[in-house]
Amino acid sequence: MKPRILRRFSAFVVSATLISLSASQVYAQESARALEEIVVTAAYREQGLQDVPLSISAVTGETISRAAIQKAEDIQFLVPNFTLTETGIGTNAFIRGAGSGINQAFEQSVGTYVDGVHFGRAQQWRSPFLDVERVEVLRGPQSILFGKNSVAGALNITTARPTDQFEGSIGASWEFEDDESIIEGMISGPISDRVRYRVAARQRQLEGYMVNATLDVDEPNREDWTVRGTLEFDVTDNLVATLKAEVGEFDVDGRHIEIVNELPAAGGPFQGLQYNQILSGVFGADPSVNNVVQDDIRSSNGDFSYNDSENFALTLDWALGDYDFKSITALSTFEYNEFCDCDFTGADVFGAALQETYDQFSQEFRLSSPIGERFDYIAGLYYQTSEHDYADQITVSPTSVLIPAINAQSPGSGDLVANTQASRLATVDNDVISAFAQFSWHLTESFTLQVGARVTNDQRDGDRTLEIVSGDFSPLPPVQTAAPLVYGSLFGITSTNLNALSQSTIPQLSVPATALLGALGALPVDGSRDKTTTSPEIKLIWNVGSDNLLYFSAAEGFKSGSFDFRANNRNFYPDMATSFEFDDEEATNFELGGKFLLAGGAMELNFAGFFTEYNDLQISIFDGVLGFNVGNAASAEIKGLEVDMRWAATDTLTISGGLALTDFEFTDFENGQCYFGATPDVDIDGDGTPELCDYTGNSNQMVSDVQGNVSFDFRVPVGRNLEFGAIFDVFYTSEYDASATYDPGLVQDAYTMLNARLSIGSQSGRWDIAALAKNLTDERVLSFGGDTPLAGSTFGAKSNYAFYGRGQTISLQGTVRF
Repeated sequence: MKPRILRRFSAFVVSATLISLSASQVYAQESARALEEIVVTAAYREQGLQDVPLSISAVTGETISRAAIQKAEDIQFLVPNFTLTETGIGTNAFIRGAGSGINQAFEQSVGTYVDGVHFGRAQQWRSPFLDVERVEVLRGPQSILFGKNSVAGALNITTARPTDQFEGSIGASWEFEDDESIIEGMISGPISDRVRYRVAARQRQLEGYMVNATLDVDEPNREDWTVRGTLEFDVTDNLVATLKAEVGEFDVDGRHIEIVNELPAAGGPFQGLQYNQILSGVFGADPSVNNVVQDDIRSSNGDFSYNDSENFALTLDWALGDYDFKSITALSTFEYNEFCDCDFTGADVFGAALQETYDQFSQEFRLSSPIGERFDYIAGLYYQTSEHDYADQITVSPTSVLIPAINAQSPGSGDLVANTQASRLATVDNDVISAFAQFSWHLTESFTLQVGARVTNDQRDGDRTLEIVSGDFSPLPPVQTAAPLVYGSLFGITSTNLNALSQSTIPQLSVPATALLGALGALPVDGSRDKTTTSPEIKLIWNVGSDNLLYFSAAEGFKSGSFDFRANNRNFYPDMATSFEFDDEEATNFELGGKFLLAGGAMELNFAGFFTEYNDLQISIFDGVLGFNVGNAASAEIKGLEVDMRWAATDTLTISGGLALTDFEFTDFENGQCYFGATPDVDIDGDGTPELCDYTGNSNQMVSDVQGNVSFDFRVPVGRNLEFGAIFDVFYTSEYDASATYDPGLVQDAYTMLNARLSIGSQSGRWDIAALAKNLTDERVLSFGGDTPLAGSTFGAKSNYAFYGRGQTISLQGTVRF
């Protein structure tokens, strides 16, 4: 652990201890002031948060509603050591510094589960929340109860259930600066003595918080809606059936990307010019490209992301005497259609269209024994089958600046790629079957030994191909037959076209095509995987009195290997088949934690210290041109401490918060992609020329050494029937690298974010009106960035693209409950 982290942790421990002692003394005689228990299902049983021996944070539905939390990305400011960020062509989620990179074929390191159903695609993180009862963030491998793809942790989401009594609500909020509106409503109640229902709906519109100077519009413009219906039926006195159906769309026009950090080209035909000056001054691009500072003004020719989802689930809860049997049958479909102006400027350079569809069926059976005996257990079987199709097209329009730029270097070559595209197709069919069990042996009244394991068989077949075609997907005309040679030599994109060209009787075609196939690899490519893996866990729990516990756990987890959807070439691998497949990622975690109820029930104080070793980490690194290369490239060690607390300080004030100290270190990462301008120091292919950068000893992207939050929730009666509320949230993070290549220009400095909410409403809770201020200090947070595509590789100029978060917002909220 780094010395400065130890100092900060020591200071926190001292402070927490003083608070605990003070609270114990002040409230020793006031045990009636107790915190309301938070019930979670992290262990697949309903338990109090303080009774679950693992590092977990829970955000209630009430908090989500009052804080106007839209989606999982917003949770990170309430939960230290959980980070979620949108990228150019994907979404990254990290817990304790571990997460999945950018590749649509990756399974997720942070598993997402909604009412027990696995949501496995990264894009589904962008789905909005609707009528949520609770969101639980579980840190560390959760492979036994949650499955193979929870190697870093899990997000366990529970939606609200139908009620025995009729109730309903309707709420609306308006944000004035960015013209954002949200309307959501719910009705719930009985249909008969045995049947209950719940219907919820939500609609959101956002005009945008950045100006696209090229198109003169506000971006990103968002519109999403979701509708869910739930029926709960008492089939017998011992069997309850729950049927849930949900459909939704979330659509976005535009992005929140800006171009920054431009430097003049050091050599070549554009020496002395910045990338924006090359685009506007040399090639006549729109003047909006000259804005290359962070100021909420961007240039782009337009982007969009249109997403549709459908989810259906049938859950059977059957009480078999003292035992509980649960069956979850689920069908989900998810698809999107995107266009990325992926040069990230208002110049006409190139674009990328992306389409993805994912269909999943799953069946789970779970049997739980009664609690309170000498032994208890949870055991189950799980089956999942899925079909995953992915396509993208890298497009060069007839007016692209690449055409004259390439012609200037090689006359006529630019004309070959005008109005063409590199059209990629990839598929993976996957079948998973697993059996799991977790046994608890209560050795004494104070000590429990818990052991468990999950055995998983993962079978999958995958394939990928790419063809250079015309802009309308028709075959290339004879005059552009050689276009694949330009794609290969300048952009590093191999294609099936090269196979035919290598057989040509024309040496000017066959010789370079053969050379490119040797350097880049041949398509199409396919592969099959069939692997069985066991994930064990052992945990010792010590109940210290009736309200406190200590635990120690050792667990192993893994994330499935698969097939690379996004690579443009074989990279440094010997052939395309080897490059196509990547193997499982494995983790071993040791954790020591404690949970304490203090001050007569007025305070909860929890801690967890952990050490995790990752092997064969799956990474995805931008290749510096137009592609991403993936593989099992690294190992890492992560150690840290997490502390959280809740304190009913007075009858009207509750204070809660958390602190995470994380020390992430790559112990072996010799094949990292260098940022433009860095000096390579690794000769990966042994040809005497270094191509890559050694990042051994570095931390991971998006990892902060220190993160913390504190919330003050004040509620006081006003008059006879009203209640005034005030919530003040503070979130702090130390600096972190926002790029996977450790570009020094893309480091987010430490910052503090402040949010506040003031409300007035009835004491009965029937209505309230509130003003909500987010990001009061107006921080523009850098969440992700990288080299601007082609700026360095083609034009020789340093340039970065960067995702920046939203600034200060003020909203008015109103809710009526009936």
